[in-house]
Amino acid sequence: IFVESSVPKRTIEALQAAVNSKNHDVSIGGTLYSDALGNKGTIEGTYIGMFTYNVNTIVNALK
Repeated sequence: IFVESSVPKRTIEALQAAVNSKNHDVSIGGTLYSDALGNKGTIEGTYIGMFTYNVNTIVNALK
């Protein structure tokens, strides 16, 4: 599962704990940007940079 940058991480951690309690193995793959861009001046602060960051985060999590 992935954390959305505008959602509190504790919400995703609670989801992870609930799934793990049902004997399923799930981990947090990283933070993705969808409802918001990153900070100004960062690679995630542009649409193309945000998209590239998300793709790289997903690919790395699935390795």
